[in-house]
Amino acid sequence: MAAAAILARRCTRLSRRFATITDPAAPSFAAPIGAGSITPPSLERIPGRAAQVERLKHDTPFDVVVVGGGCVGAGAALDAAARGLRVALVERGDYGSETSSRSTKLLWAGIRYLATAAAGLLRRESLAQPMKALRDFGSEFRMVLNCHRERRFMIEQQPHLCHWMPIALPFDRWWVSPAPFGHPLFSLFPVLSPLVTTFYDSLSSFTCPPSFVVGPKAAQRRFPQLQDKGLLFATVFHEAMHDDARTNIAIALTAAERGAAVANYCEVTGLIKENGRAAGVSVLDRVTSQRFDVRAKAVVFCGGPYTDALRKLGDEKAEDAVAGASGTHVVLPGYYCPRDQGLLDYNTSDGRFLFFLPWLGHTLVGTTDAPSAAETRPTAPEDEVQWLLNECSRYLSPDVRVSRKDVLSAWRGWRPLARDPHAAPGAPASRDHVISRDPATNVVFAAGGKWTTWREMSEELIDEVCVDFENAEPCTTTSIGLLGRDGWEPTLAVQLVQHGGVRAEVANHLAQAYGGRAWDVLALARPTGKRYPRFGIPLAEGYPYVEAEVRYACREHAVTIEDILSRRTRLAFLNAEAARDAVERVAEIMSEELGWTDEERAKQLAHAYDYVKCFGGPIADKTEAELRTATDADLREAFARVDADNSGYVSVDELRRAAAFLGFPVDDSDAEFGKMDTNGDGKASFEEFAQWWNASDARLSRQFALDPGGKKRTQSNTSGAFLG
Repeated sequence: MAAAAILARRCTRLSRRFATITDPAAPSFAAPIGAGSITPPSLERIPGRAAQVERLKHDTPFDVVVVGGGCVGAGAALDAAARGLRVALVERGDYGSETSSRSTKLLWAGIRYLATAAAGLLRRESLAQPMKALRDFGSEFRMVLNCHRERRFMIEQQPHLCHWMPIALPFDRWWVSPAPFGHPLFSLFPVLSPLVTTFYDSLSSFTCPPSFVVGPKAAQRRFPQLQDKGLLFATVFHEAMHDDARTNIAIALTAAERGAAVANYCEVTGLIKENGRAAGVSVLDRVTSQRFDVRAKAVVFCGGPYTDALRKLGDEKAEDAVAGASGTHVVLPGYYCPRDQGLLDYNTSDGRFLFFLPWLGHTLVGTTDAPSAAETRPTAPEDEVQWLLNECSRYLSPDVRVSRKDVLSAWRGWRPLARDPHAAPGAPASRDHVISRDPATNVVFAAGGKWTTWREMSEELIDEVCVDFENAEPCTTTSIGLLGRDGWEPTLAVQLVQHGGVRAEVANHLAQAYGGRAWDVLALARPTGKRYPRFGIPLAEGYPYVEAEVRYACREHAVTIEDILSRRTRLAFLNAEAARDAVERVAEIMSEELGWTDEERAKQLAHAYDYVKCFGGPIADKTEAELRTATDADLREAFARVDADNSGYVSVDELRRAAAFLGFPVDDSDAEFGKMDTNGDGKASFEEFAQWWNASDARLSRQFALDPGGKKRTQSNTSGAFLG
């Protein structure tokens, strides 16, 4: 249908809808927006959370109950509902709150897996067991092909949620030592990279933007922050990028549109059994504290890193299926990276991949990789934050110094390695996923996987469930558009500006986050009291989030302030201080929408302030750090501030004068200088200062975030247009 016809239809609908609005602050038909009034689609297709909980209580038994509302659990609920099954989904927190909202934001097709598979096939050990080597290579290669297929599905079917991101591989030499990917052949990776990325493109049948090579000058133009000393060329390839939390919510609510009863903040406390087999789950509604049972013919566990804990509700002796590894990400101001160009360090100091990506107007850097048990409210270890910053410094120009106080937010997520506990002895852990059935309880569960293959995992999971349902229909999710696909057009942001009276930055954000549902958000917008923009009161200065999103989120099952700051908007992930500043206003709006009592509001505020601390910020916390180090840029700036006469040394008198902002009493200056002056010559060099700093506690980093007058330094929360 032509865009003009769609627009006219919306104008007609809005005339009817706004005529019934009683809130005097809301847009009215008497004061049309822009050239005419726009009516968004009705939200009636998605029942509110309270209505969904009532269905869970009274509509049992269901055909399937899915436990876990991450991308795979929500996808399983969508797949099953689309097949005509009666589906329930319960999640103990918010949708995607544990792992699915903490990814690197890429829907990547596995270029590293392709390289490591080839390296494994070419190892000398493969000659002894050639058939095993071929099987292992085939398994990895199939996984890469599946990733390409699923990435294409997301780009083509969900254009409102994801987009292509060019990523550069910069090279300053023709061969690399030590060789990446564990094989000597890849010492020639700089030479081989154009061939590798072209072959990588071919696995998507060249439906992705083509990879290409640029010389040093062109690379510098595309990525001006890149260190140009010795740069030979860069190979550029493409991956898909998305807002993982928004995609997760869209999957869950699309399942609700298809008839599934989905509810967040419903925690499973036990497994119901009949004749030893799973027949449902016992649930605690964490909002009302009510308990109820959800009975179903099939029980599915999609708990991510907590899957094994769920399985042990029914069988304490169940063998573990998930081995977790944590990964830390940091967010820097947007000026550290171009708006539309990422960078990949394929061979870090310890052999990991490190992405340097533009994300929502900021710079996302990650990730680390360390074995770790999952935590519900994790903080990023300071050691890993410093490692990421130091790795960044290897690639960035000396003119663009990365320092610890540039970190706006830091978070940690989990990368699951799966192992089928019911497979043959000796089977290895897998970077792919495992779908299995516990013989003792008949529970079907998923382990492992990645964001790119959420739909494939969900399909395989429900295929396994449908073994017990003869009349189930085949999978149709490859043709399903997620929430917001209806009404989305490439020109949607323009329409929002023209007919919604919002700023261009806000319109672009609403179109990219909500797709066609941006009109629903706009319908809840209050007047700004200005000639322009007329609607869209900002939620946080310097960010495109508006207060109407909070009201809309309450209709999308948001329950806590944390839900708003972390997943309905990404403010906490982008800038912990900006999120902290927004807490009070979010509480006010949610109190209006959800009818909180004063007691509930106080509890929510305390929880929110405590939660935001998990994202750190510009002040380092070295309390439990092992390295206890600062970046070179931090140390040199601190040293320069103490070395008032620019002599290249710190004296005890200079330390006394600096004591106020270094965080210890003046009376302690002599003792602190004694610790610093290790060679006893009455002056401390930069090296001695650095050793003293890193041996101290977190108070130095905390006080150094203040200027000598005690005024807090302003942190950048701009859109990253400085070098964009």
